[in-house]
Amino acid sequence: MTKPDLSTSPRAIWHLAWPQLLMMYLVFIMGFITVWVAGHISADVQAALGMVTQCTMLLMVIVMAMSSGALAAVSQSMGAGHMDRARRYVTTTVLGSCVLGLLMALPGWLLADPILALLRVPERILPLSREFWNVVMLTLPAQYIYAATGVMFRATRQVMPPLWVAALLCLLTLVGSLGFGLGSFGLPAFGADGILWTNFAAQSLGALCNCLLLRRSRYLHRRAIPDRRWLRVGLPYLLRVAIPAGAAQIVWQTGYLMLFVLVAALPRDSIAALAGLTAGLRVEAILFMPGMAFNMTAGVLVGNCLGAGQPQRARRIAWQLMLIASVAMSLVALALWPFRQNIACLMTDDPGTQAQIVNYLVFNLISTPFSIASTVMGGVMNGAGATRYNLMIFGGGLWLIRLPLGWLLGHQLWGTATGVFAAMLCSQCVQALTMLYILLCRDWTRFAMQAHKFHHDHAVSAAQQATAKEES
Repeated sequence: MTKPDLSTSPRAIWHLAWPQLLMMYLVFIMGFITVWVAGHISADVQAALGMVTQCTMLLMVIVMAMSSGALAAVSQSMGAGHMDRARRYVTTTVLGSCVLGLLMALPGWLLADPILALLRVPERILPLSREFWNVVMLTLPAQYIYAATGVMFRATRQVMPPLWVAALLCLLTLVGSLGFGLGSFGLPAFGADGILWTNFAAQSLGALCNCLLLRRSRYLHRRAIPDRRWLRVGLPYLLRVAIPAGAAQIVWQTGYLMLFVLVAALPRDSIAALAGLTAGLRVEAILFMPGMAFNMTAGVLVGNCLGAGQPQRARRIAWQLMLIASVAMSLVALALWPFRQNIACLMTDDPGTQAQIVNYLVFNLISTPFSIASTVMGGVMNGAGATRYNLMIFGGGLWLIRLPLGWLLGHQLWGTATGVFAAMLCSQCVQALTMLYILLCRDWTRFAMQAHKFHHDHAVSAAQQATAKEES
Protein backbone atom coordinates (compact mmCIF):
# COMPACT_ATOMS: atom_id res chain seq x y z
CA MET A 1 0.00 0.00 0.00
CA THR A 2 1.58 3.27 -1.12
CA LYS A 3 1.17 6.43 0.89
CA PRO A 4 -1.38 8.70 -0.83
CA ASP A 5 -0.79 12.28 -1.93
CA LEU A 6 -2.24 14.50 0.83
CA SER A 7 -1.62 17.81 -0.93
CA THR A 8 -4.21 20.58 -0.61
CA SER A 9 -3.08 22.49 -3.72
CA PRO A 10 -5.76 23.59 -6.23
CA ARG A 11 -4.61 20.83 -8.58
CA ALA A 12 -4.94 18.19 -5.85
CA ILE A 13 -8.36 19.52 -4.84
CA TRP A 14 -9.54 19.36 -8.46
CA HIS A 15 -8.28 15.79 -8.91
CA LEU A 16 -10.14 14.84 -5.74
CA ALA A 17 -13.36 16.71 -6.57
CA TRP A 18 -14.09 16.01 -10.25
CA PRO A 19 -14.41 12.19 -9.98
CA GLN A 20 -16.74 12.63 -7.01
CA LEU A 21 -18.72 15.21 -8.95
CA LEU A 22 -19.08 12.84 -11.89
CA MET A 23 -19.95 9.96 -9.58
CA MET A 24 -22.69 12.00 -7.93
CA TYR A 25 -24.19 12.66 -11.34
CA LEU A 26 -24.10 8.94 -12.07
CA VAL A 27 -25.97 8.37 -8.81
CA PHE A 28 -28.43 11.06 -9.90
CA ILE A 29 -28.93 9.35 -13.26
CA MET A 30 -29.65 6.05 -11.51
CA GLY A 31 -32.27 7.69 -9.31
CA PHE A 32 -33.68 9.68 -12.21
CA ILE A 33 -34.06 6.55 -14.35
CA THR A 34 -35.90 4.76 -11.54
CA VAL A 35 -38.37 7.60 -10.95
CA TRP A 36 -38.80 8.22 -14.68
CA VAL A 37 -39.67 4.58 -15.33
CA ALA A 38 -42.00 4.53 -12.30
CA GLY A 39 -43.75 7.67 -13.56
CA HIS A 40 -44.33 6.10 -16.96
CA ILE A 41 -45.85 3.03 -15.33
CA SER A 42 -48.32 5.05 -13.21
CA ALA A 43 -48.53 7.92 -10.72
CA ASP A 44 -49.40 5.36 -8.01
CA VAL A 45 -46.13 3.48 -8.61
CA GLN A 46 -44.18 6.74 -8.51
CA ALA A 47 -45.84 7.83 -5.26
CA ALA A 48 -45.37 4.43 -3.58
CA LEU A 49 -41.73 4.35 -4.66
CA GLY A 50 -41.20 7.79 -3.13
CA MET A 51 -42.68 6.79 0.22
CA VAL A 52 -40.69 3.56 0.47
CA THR A 53 -37.45 5.15 -0.73
CA GLN A 54 -37.71 7.94 1.82
CA CYS A 55 -38.41 5.47 4.61
CA THR A 56 -35.41 3.40 3.51
CA MET A 57 -33.24 6.49 3.90
CA LEU A 58 -34.26 6.53 7.55
CA LEU A 59 -32.90 3.00 7.93
CA MET A 60 -29.63 4.13 6.32
CA VAL A 61 -28.90 6.56 9.15
CA ILE A 62 -26.88 4.07 11.18
CA VAL A 63 -24.42 3.21 8.44
CA MET A 64 -24.15 6.84 7.38
CA ALA A 65 -23.45 7.84 10.97
CA MET A 66 -20.73 5.22 11.29
CA SER A 67 -19.31 6.32 7.94
CA SER A 68 -19.23 9.95 9.07
CA GLY A 69 -17.24 9.00 12.13
CA ALA A 70 -14.94 6.81 10.05
CA LEU A 71 -14.39 9.55 7.45
CA ALA A 72 -13.20 11.93 10.15
CA ALA A 73 -11.04 9.24 11.77
CA VAL A 74 -9.51 7.92 8.53
CA SER A 75 -8.82 11.32 6.95
CA GLN A 76 -7.28 12.70 10.14
CA SER A 77 -5.22 9.53 10.66
CA MET A 78 -3.85 9.83 7.14
CA GLY A 79 -3.11 13.52 7.64
CA ALA A 80 -1.12 12.58 10.76
CA GLY A 81 0.72 9.84 8.84
CA HIS A 82 -0.82 6.94 10.80
CA MET A 83 -1.63 4.62 7.90
CA ASP A 84 -2.09 1.48 10.03
CA ARG A 85 -4.68 3.29 12.13
CA ALA A 86 -6.47 4.37 8.94
CA ARG A 87 -6.58 0.77 7.68
CA ARG A 88 -8.03 -0.47 10.95
CA TYR A 89 -10.76 2.17 10.84
CA VAL A 90 -11.60 1.19 7.25
CA THR A 91 -11.80 -2.51 8.06
CA THR A 92 -13.86 -1.91 11.19
CA THR A 93 -16.31 0.26 9.26
CA VAL A 94 -16.84 -2.21 6.40
CA LEU A 95 -17.33 -5.20 8.71
CA GLY A 96 -19.61 -3.18 10.95
CA SER A 97 -21.75 -2.09 7.99
CA CYS A 98 -22.33 -5.71 7.01
CA VAL A 99 -23.47 -6.70 10.49
CA LEU A 100 -25.66 -3.61 10.91
CA GLY A 101 -27.31 -4.15 7.53
CA LEU A 102 -28.43 -7.63 8.53
CA LEU A 103 -29.60 -6.45 11.94
CA MET A 104 -31.71 -3.66 10.43
CA ALA A 105 -33.20 -5.65 7.54
CA LEU A 106 -34.81 -8.40 9.61
CA PRO A 107 -36.95 -6.23 11.95
CA GLY A 108 -37.69 -3.91 9.03
CA TRP A 109 -39.15 -6.82 7.07
CA LEU A 110 -41.11 -8.15 10.06
CA LEU A 111 -42.58 -4.74 10.92
CA ALA A 112 -43.58 -3.73 7.40
CA ASP A 113 -47.30 -3.25 8.10
CA PRO A 114 -46.91 -1.17 11.29
CA ILE A 115 -44.29 1.02 9.63
CA LEU A 116 -46.45 1.73 6.57
CA ALA A 117 -49.45 2.38 8.81
CA LEU A 118 -47.40 4.83 10.88
CA LEU A 119 -46.49 6.68 7.69
CA ARG A 120 -50.17 7.05 6.81
CA VAL A 121 -49.60 5.70 3.32
CA PRO A 122 -52.76 6.38 1.26
CA GLU A 123 -54.93 3.28 0.98
CA ARG A 124 -54.77 3.34 -2.80
CA ILE A 125 -51.02 2.76 -2.89
CA LEU A 126 -50.71 0.62 0.26
CA PRO A 127 -50.47 -2.80 -1.53
CA LEU A 128 -47.79 -1.45 -3.87
CA SER A 129 -45.89 0.09 -0.97
CA ARG A 130 -45.92 -3.19 0.96
CA GLU A 131 -44.59 -5.09 -2.04
CA PHE A 132 -41.85 -2.49 -2.58
CA TRP A 133 -40.91 -2.58 1.09
CA ASN A 134 -40.24 -6.34 1.16
CA VAL A 135 -37.80 -6.19 -1.75
CA VAL A 136 -36.07 -3.09 -0.36
CA MET A 137 -35.45 -4.86 2.97
CA LEU A 138 -33.79 -7.69 1.08
CA THR A 139 -31.55 -5.11 -0.60
CA LEU A 140 -30.65 -3.28 2.61
CA PRO A 141 -27.50 -5.24 3.70
CA ALA A 142 -25.87 -4.77 0.29
CA GLN A 143 -26.90 -1.11 0.33
CA TYR A 144 -25.22 -0.68 3.73
CA ILE A 145 -21.96 -2.18 2.50
CA TYR A 146 -21.98 -0.21 -0.75
CA ALA A 147 -22.58 3.07 1.09
CA ALA A 148 -19.87 2.44 3.71
CA THR A 149 -17.24 1.30 1.22
CA GLY A 150 -17.94 4.34 -0.96
CA VAL A 151 -17.20 6.67 1.96
CA MET A 152 -14.02 4.74 2.75
CA PHE A 153 -12.76 5.20 -0.80
CA ARG A 154 -13.26 8.93 -0.52
CA ALA A 155 -11.68 9.09 2.95
CA THR A 156 -8.54 7.41 1.58
CA ARG A 157 -8.51 9.68 -1.50
CA GLN A 158 -9.16 6.78 -3.88
CA VAL A 159 -11.76 8.47 -6.05
CA MET A 160 -11.36 6.62 -9.36
CA PRO A 161 -12.30 3.02 -8.35
CA PRO A 162 -15.77 3.95 -7.00
CA LEU A 163 -16.32 6.10 -10.11
CA TRP A 164 -15.88 3.07 -12.38
CA VAL A 165 -18.14 1.00 -10.15
CA ALA A 166 -20.81 3.71 -10.24
CA ALA A 167 -20.60 3.83 -14.05
CA LEU A 168 -21.15 0.06 -14.19
CA LEU A 169 -24.14 0.28 -11.84
CA CYS A 170 -25.60 3.17 -13.83
CA LEU A 171 -25.49 1.07 -17.00
CA LEU A 172 -27.07 -1.88 -15.18
CA THR A 173 -29.84 0.35 -13.80
CA LEU A 174 -30.52 1.84 -17.21
CA VAL A 175 -30.80 -1.50 -18.98
CA GLY A 176 -32.62 -3.25 -16.13
CA SER A 177 -35.17 -0.52 -15.35
CA LEU A 178 -36.04 0.24 -18.96
CA GLY A 179 -35.88 -3.42 -19.97
CA PHE A 180 -37.62 -5.20 -17.12
CA GLY A 181 -39.69 -2.17 -16.09
CA LEU A 182 -41.08 -1.00 -19.44
CA GLY A 183 -40.17 -3.93 -21.71
CA SER A 184 -37.50 -2.13 -23.74
CA PHE A 185 -34.65 -3.93 -25.56
CA GLY A 186 -36.91 -6.92 -26.17
CA LEU A 187 -36.97 -7.86 -22.46
CA PRO A 188 -40.13 -8.90 -20.59
CA ALA A 189 -41.92 -6.03 -18.83
CA PHE A 190 -42.41 -6.75 -15.11
CA GLY A 191 -43.44 -3.20 -14.23
CA ALA A 192 -42.56 -2.06 -10.71
CA ASP A 193 -40.98 -5.43 -9.87
CA GLY A 194 -38.47 -4.89 -12.65
CA ILE A 195 -37.35 -1.62 -11.06
CA LEU A 196 -36.98 -3.12 -7.59
CA TRP A 197 -35.03 -6.23 -8.59
CA THR A 198 -32.77 -4.19 -10.82
CA ASN A 199 -31.91 -2.04 -7.79
CA PHE A 200 -31.23 -5.20 -5.77
CA ALA A 201 -28.82 -6.46 -8.43
CA ALA A 202 -27.08 -3.08 -8.72
CA GLN A 203 -26.55 -2.63 -4.97
CA SER A 204 -25.28 -6.20 -4.55
CA LEU A 205 -22.83 -5.84 -7.42
CA GLY A 206 -21.65 -2.46 -6.11
CA ALA A 207 -21.01 -3.85 -2.62
CA LEU A 208 -19.03 -6.79 -4.01
CA CYS A 209 -16.92 -4.67 -6.37
CA ASN A 210 -16.09 -2.06 -3.72
CA CYS A 211 -15.01 -4.69 -1.20
CA LEU A 212 -12.75 -6.39 -3.76
CA LEU A 213 -11.19 -3.07 -4.76
CA LEU A 214 -10.58 -2.03 -1.14
CA ARG A 215 -8.94 -5.39 -0.54
CA ARG A 216 -6.79 -4.92 -3.62
CA SER A 217 -5.57 -1.56 -2.29
CA ARG A 218 -4.86 -3.28 1.08
CA TYR A 219 -7.08 -0.94 3.08
CA LEU A 220 -9.44 -3.87 3.66
CA HIS A 221 -7.42 -6.83 4.85
CA ARG A 222 -7.62 -9.63 7.38
CA ARG A 223 -4.52 -8.40 9.17
CA ALA A 224 -6.18 -4.98 9.60
CA ILE A 225 -9.00 -6.43 11.72
CA PRO A 226 -8.48 -4.66 15.05
CA ASP A 227 -8.11 -6.49 18.36
CA ARG A 228 -9.87 -5.55 21.58
CA ARG A 229 -6.97 -3.43 22.79
CA TRP A 230 -7.07 -1.26 19.68
CA LEU A 231 -10.86 -1.02 19.77
CA ARG A 232 -10.74 0.34 23.32
CA VAL A 233 -8.58 3.18 22.00
CA GLY A 234 -9.99 3.68 18.52
CA LEU A 235 -13.74 3.26 18.99
CA PRO A 236 -14.34 6.12 21.48
CA TYR A 237 -13.44 8.82 18.95
CA LEU A 238 -15.40 7.12 16.16
CA LEU A 239 -18.44 6.91 18.44
CA ARG A 240 -18.02 10.50 19.62
CA VAL A 241 -18.30 11.63 16.01
CA ALA A 242 -20.79 8.98 14.88
CA ILE A 243 -23.40 9.38 17.62
CA PRO A 244 -24.20 13.06 16.85
CA ALA A 245 -23.97 12.25 13.14
CA GLY A 246 -26.42 9.37 13.60
CA ALA A 247 -28.75 11.52 15.65
CA ALA A 248 -28.59 14.20 12.95
CA GLN A 249 -29.40 11.62 10.28
CA ILE A 250 -32.32 10.27 12.31
CA VAL A 251 -33.67 13.75 12.94
CA TRP A 252 -33.22 14.66 9.27
CA GLN A 253 -34.69 11.49 7.76
CA THR A 254 -37.63 11.31 10.17
CA GLY A 255 -38.25 14.95 9.37
CA TYR A 256 -38.31 14.20 5.66
CA LEU A 257 -40.66 11.31 6.32
CA MET A 258 -42.93 13.72 8.16
CA LEU A 259 -42.65 16.00 5.15
CA PHE A 260 -43.98 13.17 2.98
CA VAL A 261 -46.72 12.57 5.55
CA LEU A 262 -47.65 16.27 5.44
CA VAL A 263 -47.92 16.14 1.66
CA ALA A 264 -49.82 12.82 1.68
CA ALA A 265 -52.37 14.29 4.12
CA LEU A 266 -52.99 17.54 2.20
CA PRO A 267 -56.67 18.49 1.80
CA ARG A 268 -56.38 18.64 -2.01
CA ASP A 269 -54.44 16.73 -4.72
CA SER A 270 -52.40 14.70 -2.22
CA ILE A 271 -51.47 11.86 -4.60
CA ALA A 272 -50.35 14.24 -7.36
CA ALA A 273 -48.44 16.32 -4.80
CA LEU A 274 -46.76 13.21 -3.41
CA ALA A 275 -45.72 12.04 -6.86
CA GLY A 276 -44.57 15.58 -7.66
CA LEU A 277 -42.46 15.74 -4.50
CA THR A 278 -40.88 12.37 -5.35
CA ALA A 279 -40.01 13.47 -8.87
CA GLY A 280 -38.98 16.95 -7.74
CA LEU A 281 -36.48 15.55 -5.26
CA ARG A 282 -34.87 13.61 -8.10
CA VAL A 283 -34.58 16.73 -10.22
CA GLU A 284 -33.16 18.54 -7.21
CA ALA A 285 -30.33 16.03 -7.29
CA ILE A 286 -28.96 17.84 -10.38
CA LEU A 287 -27.97 20.56 -7.94
CA PHE A 288 -27.66 18.60 -4.70
CA MET A 289 -25.37 15.80 -5.90
CA PRO A 290 -22.52 18.17 -6.86
CA GLY A 291 -23.06 19.82 -3.49
CA MET A 292 -22.56 16.43 -1.87
CA ALA A 293 -19.37 15.94 -3.92
CA PHE A 294 -18.02 19.20 -2.48
CA ASN A 295 -19.34 18.13 0.94
CA MET A 296 -17.26 14.95 0.87
CA THR A 297 -14.23 16.70 -0.62
CA ALA A 298 -14.38 19.29 2.14
CA GLY A 299 -14.64 16.56 4.78
CA VAL A 300 -11.55 14.73 3.51
CA LEU A 301 -9.41 17.85 3.04
CA VAL A 302 -10.37 19.39 6.37
CA GLY A 303 -9.72 16.06 8.09
CA ASN A 304 -6.27 15.79 6.49
CA CYS A 305 -5.37 19.34 7.54
CA LEU A 306 -6.53 18.90 11.12
CA GLY A 307 -4.75 15.54 11.35
CA ALA A 308 -1.57 17.31 10.27
CA GLY A 309 -2.12 20.02 12.89
CA GLN A 310 -2.99 22.82 10.42
CA PRO A 311 -6.30 24.35 11.56
CA GLN A 312 -5.83 27.63 9.68
CA ARG A 313 -5.39 25.80 6.39
CA ALA A 314 -8.51 23.78 7.21
CA ARG A 315 -10.50 27.01 7.70
CA ARG A 316 -9.22 28.47 4.44
CA ILE A 317 -10.09 25.36 2.42
CA ALA A 318 -13.56 25.20 4.00
CA TRP A 319 -14.30 28.81 3.04
CA GLN A 320 -12.99 28.40 -0.52
CA LEU A 321 -14.95 25.21 -1.24
CA MET A 322 -18.16 26.68 0.16
CA LEU A 323 -17.92 29.76 -2.08
CA ILE A 324 -16.96 27.81 -5.21
CA ALA A 325 -19.77 25.27 -4.81
CA SER A 326 -22.44 27.86 -4.01
CA VAL A 327 -21.61 30.11 -6.96
CA ALA A 328 -21.22 27.25 -9.45
CA MET A 329 -24.49 25.51 -8.57
CA SER A 330 -26.41 28.77 -8.40
CA LEU A 331 -25.43 29.34 -12.03
CA VAL A 332 -26.69 25.86 -12.90
CA ALA A 333 -29.98 26.60 -11.11
CA LEU A 334 -30.29 29.83 -13.09
CA ALA A 335 -29.77 27.90 -16.33
CA LEU A 336 -32.48 25.37 -15.38
CA TRP A 337 -35.08 27.99 -14.44
CA PRO A 338 -36.59 28.48 -17.94
CA PHE A 339 -36.98 24.71 -18.44
CA ARG A 340 -39.09 23.83 -15.40
CA GLN A 341 -42.10 22.73 -17.46
CA ASN A 342 -39.94 20.75 -19.87
CA ILE A 343 -38.36 18.89 -16.98
CA ALA A 344 -41.77 18.11 -15.50
CA CYS A 345 -43.02 16.73 -18.84
CA LEU A 346 -39.94 14.55 -19.04
CA MET A 347 -40.57 13.09 -15.58
CA THR A 348 -44.22 12.06 -16.01
CA ASP A 349 -47.18 12.07 -18.38
CA ASP A 350 -49.72 12.99 -15.68
CA PRO A 351 -50.74 16.71 -15.92
CA GLY A 352 -51.45 17.02 -12.19
CA THR A 353 -48.05 15.62 -11.26
CA GLN A 354 -46.38 17.88 -13.82
CA ALA A 355 -47.92 20.94 -12.18
CA GLN A 356 -46.67 19.85 -8.76
CA ILE A 357 -43.14 19.24 -10.07
CA VAL A 358 -43.04 22.76 -11.52
CA ASN A 359 -44.37 24.11 -8.22
CA TYR A 360 -41.64 22.32 -6.27
CA LEU A 361 -38.87 23.46 -8.63
CA VAL A 362 -39.81 27.12 -8.26
CA PHE A 363 -38.95 27.11 -4.56
CA ASN A 364 -36.10 24.63 -4.84
CA LEU A 365 -34.16 26.53 -7.51
CA ILE A 366 -34.45 29.76 -5.51
CA SER A 367 -33.02 28.01 -2.44
CA THR A 368 -29.94 26.68 -4.29
CA PRO A 369 -27.25 29.04 -2.90
CA PHE A 370 -28.46 28.44 0.65
CA SER A 371 -28.86 24.66 0.37
CA ILE A 372 -25.48 24.13 -1.34
CA ALA A 373 -23.64 26.36 1.14
CA SER A 374 -25.09 24.52 4.14
CA THR A 375 -24.34 21.15 2.50
CA VAL A 376 -20.66 21.99 2.02
CA MET A 377 -20.32 23.42 5.51
CA GLY A 378 -21.90 20.23 6.86
CA GLY A 379 -19.07 18.30 5.18
CA VAL A 380 -16.54 20.58 6.85
CA MET A 381 -18.00 19.73 10.24
CA ASN A 382 -17.93 16.01 9.40
CA GLY A 383 -14.23 16.15 8.54
CA ALA A 384 -13.47 18.05 11.72
CA GLY A 385 -15.49 15.63 13.87
CA ALA A 386 -17.80 18.51 14.87
CA THR A 387 -20.96 16.60 13.92
CA ARG A 388 -22.89 17.99 16.88
CA TYR A 389 -23.24 21.26 14.96
CA ASN A 390 -24.89 19.41 12.08
CA LEU A 391 -27.29 17.80 14.55
CA MET A 392 -28.30 21.08 16.13
CA ILE A 393 -28.55 23.21 12.99
CA PHE A 394 -30.00 20.79 10.44
CA GLY A 395 -32.27 19.17 13.00
CA GLY A 396 -33.48 22.51 14.32
CA GLY A 397 -34.07 23.91 10.83
CA LEU A 398 -36.18 20.90 9.89
CA TRP A 399 -38.20 20.29 13.04
CA LEU A 400 -38.51 23.83 14.36
CA ILE A 401 -39.02 25.68 11.08
CA ARG A 402 -39.75 23.49 8.04
CA LEU A 403 -42.34 21.10 9.46
CA PRO A 404 -44.32 23.52 11.68
CA LEU A 405 -44.34 26.16 8.96
CA GLY A 406 -45.24 23.55 6.34
CA TRP A 407 -48.18 22.40 8.44
CA LEU A 408 -49.31 25.99 9.03
CA LEU A 409 -49.08 27.06 5.38
CA GLY A 410 -49.94 23.77 3.70
CA HIS A 411 -52.77 22.54 5.91
CA GLN A 412 -54.17 25.56 7.71
CA LEU A 413 -53.74 28.61 5.46
CA TRP A 414 -53.29 27.59 1.81
CA GLY A 415 -54.39 23.96 1.80
CA THR A 416 -51.97 23.01 -0.99
CA ALA A 417 -48.43 21.67 -1.43
CA THR A 418 -47.23 25.21 -2.15
CA GLY A 419 -47.22 25.93 1.58
CA VAL A 420 -45.01 22.92 2.30
CA PHE A 421 -42.58 23.84 -0.50
CA ALA A 422 -42.39 27.46 0.70
CA ALA A 423 -41.54 26.25 4.20
CA MET A 424 -38.64 24.23 2.76
CA LEU A 425 -37.18 27.42 1.26
CA CYS A 426 -37.43 29.31 4.56
CA SER A 427 -35.69 26.57 6.52
CA GLN A 428 -32.83 26.36 3.99
CA CYS A 429 -32.13 30.07 4.42
CA VAL A 430 -31.99 29.81 8.20
CA GLN A 431 -29.74 26.71 8.10
CA ALA A 432 -27.23 28.31 5.76
CA LEU A 433 -26.92 31.52 7.75
CA THR A 434 -26.51 29.64 11.04
CA MET A 435 -23.85 27.32 9.59
CA LEU A 436 -22.00 30.35 8.21
CA TYR A 437 -21.90 31.84 11.72
CA ILE A 438 -20.45 28.58 13.08
CA LEU A 439 -17.82 28.43 10.32
CA LEU A 440 -16.64 32.00 10.87
CA CYS A 441 -17.14 32.58 14.58
CA ARG A 442 -16.85 29.27 16.45
CA ASP A 443 -13.83 27.04 17.17
CA TRP A 444 -15.06 23.90 15.36
CA THR A 445 -11.46 22.62 14.92
CA ARG A 446 -11.30 21.62 18.60
CA PHE A 447 -13.24 18.43 17.83
CA ALA A 448 -10.35 16.93 15.82
CA MET A 449 -8.78 13.62 16.83
CA GLN A 450 -5.53 15.22 18.05
CA ALA A 451 -7.51 17.00 20.74
CA HIS A 452 -9.36 13.84 21.73
CA LYS A 453 -8.14 12.49 25.07
CA PHE A 454 -8.34 8.83 24.09
CA HIS A 455 -5.91 9.20 21.20
CA HIS A 456 -3.82 11.71 23.10
CA ASP A 457 -3.44 9.36 26.06
CA HIS A 458 -2.65 6.48 23.71
CA ALA A 459 0.01 8.53 21.93
CA VAL A 460 1.59 9.60 25.24
CA SER A 461 1.57 6.01 26.49
CA ALA A 462 3.18 4.76 23.28
CA ALA A 463 5.88 7.45 23.50
CA GLN A 464 6.63 6.57 27.12
CA GLN A 465 6.91 2.89 26.26
CA ALA A 466 9.28 3.65 23.39
CA THR A 467 11.44 5.81 25.67
CA ALA A 468 11.56 3.13 28.35
CA LYS A 469 12.52 0.54 25.76
CA GLU A 470 15.38 2.71 24.45
CA GLU A 471 16.68 3.36 27.97
CA SER A 472 16.66 -0.33 28.82
